[in-house]
Amino acid sequence: MAETVTIGSKSYSVNIRRSGSSFRLQIDDRDYDGEFSRLNNGSLEIIIDGRRSITYSEKKLDDSYVFADGINYVLRRQSQKVGSVVQDEPREDLVMSPITGKLLDRKGENGSSVREGDVIIVLEAMKMEHRLRSPRDGIISRITSIEIGGQVKEGEIMFELEDE
Repeated sequence: MAETVTIGSKSYSVNIRRSGSSFRLQIDDRDYDGEFSRLNNGSLEIIIDGRRSITYSEKKLDDSYVFADGINYVLRRQSQKVGSVVQDEPREDLVMSPITGKLLDRKGENGSSVREGDVIIVLEAMKMEHRLRSPRDGIISRITSIEIGGQVKEGEIMFELEDE
């Protein structure tokens, strides 16, 4: 499903298909094939046409802030209308810690099937529990390796989903 992404004052039609660590990115009428891997520090290594980039990103509401190749980008997702029906934007596959705190519980593992709303991670900060839920149905393709009772930093990857 294509969506519109606005970077600065320009808008692009964008569609991405992912299979494991490979992806095909279509921007307007151009196709790009690439690979990605998540690094321990939360960054993402992306290789497109042999060119390697290290990126960092953070999502807040409808905006994504991306730092890549020394440049800061603000990406804004927009729903697209098809006829009179508004299509929702795709759900995020990556769930990051919204707080710095302690890992209390991990209720899944790599390969676990989950449903939208299932609690996957329980964190504690300032004597309050924070439950991180699955944003959609899927399979956990990666979950934090932090030990129960270990320290979690804000923005750290807690789990990632892939299609069933």
